[in-house]
Amino acid sequence: MTLDNQLITLIQNKHEFTEVFSILAKMHLKNAYLCAGALRDYVWCTQEKLDFHLITRNLDIYYCDPNESYEEYLTRKTELNQRHSKYLWELTNISLKNQKFPATTELDTVLKNFPETCSAVGVTYTENGFEVIAPYGLEDLFSETIRPTATYLEKNSLATFKQRVTRKKWLTHYSNTTLILPK
Repeated sequence: MTLDNQLITLIQNKHEFTEVFSILAKMHLKNAYLCAGALRDYVWCTQEKLDFHLITRNLDIYYCDPNESYEEYLTRKTELNQRHSKYLWELTNISLKNQKFPATTELDTVLKNFPETCSAVGVTYTENGFEVIAPYGLEDLFSETIRPTATYLEKNSLATFKQRVTRKKWLTHYSNTTLILPK
């Protein structure tokens, strides 16, 4: 079984994830991807047999709607948070200018700018089923390897990355994680 299929199987087996994708469909957020921390934490918790509840995690949702104005985006974000306050939504329209990355229509470009390779993952649900985007692959996610992305290090120092890892407490919370830094 490929790592993509392993991730999809894990997601299909967790009701909270199917509920999230159902909510995104009802909100007419086509091609909305759940990315980063919720996926990473779920895989790591599952592998280490730790409790995992999606309602305690931020849900980083990335989508592309170049026709949406900033005001419409804010309205959509507010509506999502009010109607479905069970979850902690972090909604981002990647076609709008953002401090973290330039406006784009390609989720792959956004994911390449994530800080670590194990978090640079997105999953969506369409009429054809689940789809995974992982520009750095899924090996680091499933091996619990924390490694900075090259694009992150182009804009940030290695010390900043180390501070991020310390702040996130991944190395203490998850017993199988490994930090790999460039030389």
